[in-house]
Amino acid sequence: MASYHRVLELFGRSVHDKSVECNYDIHPWEVSINEESWAGKTRLIGFVDVFFLICYSAESRFEKGIIIYKDDEVIRNMLKDNEITLDVVNQKEMDKNSEAPRYFKFDSQPIDYVITSLGHEIGLKTKYPKSSLMRYEIKLFKSKNSVMKKRIRRGVNQHSLMSLVYDAIRLGVVTNAEMVGQVLAYLYVGSSLDDSTRKYLEALGSVNSIALSNEAT
Repeated sequence: MASYHRVLELFGRSVHDKSVECNYDIHPWEVSINEESWAGKTRLIGFVDVFFLICYSAESRFEKGIIIYKDDEVIRNMLKDNEITLDVVNQKEMDKNSEAPRYFKFDSQPIDYVITSLGHEIGLKTKYPKSSLMRYEIKLFKSKNSVMKKRIRRGVNQHSLMSLVYDAIRLGVVTNAEMVGQVLAYLYVGSSLDDSTRKYLEALGSVNSIALSNEAT
């Protein structure tokens, strides 16, 4: 079996990416996946928009793993023509402001983080059928290490609007197109930010399009 780094590469990801929020080994008793625990070494690798839980053996040999999606726009698209049911977490906002439904749920409990979202198993392939999608509930024991705890929270939780702006700046002009897209998505569903902020982000997105186009050549 290949290294789990190879599996990440198939998703266009690497533990060396600027967008990595956390990259830690998790003890089997520190995580449950739909009320089940994995035996052996488990690696939690969190990015701005997704996170991975990967079971591996010696020399980073991939055994099994899952990807959990954090971007509600992606989740909404995946739920189309799918029988999976996820609870809407912003029903009041939808009724009041006609917001788009949000499904990603993060709950910080006294000893655990509980994440409920959409995901699927991963492996050495580049395409996954919609039938592979399923609802996941992930429970992560909170680390006593304050730095690790903070990074894990960022790795498994959605980022706030201002955090997304910070992410866009932190990741640089070439690599932040996805971040800008997420920020603009928030703006277009009823944010109260002023026009100057909106124009700044739109301009930043335009710069990214040019930079990415040039990079492709």
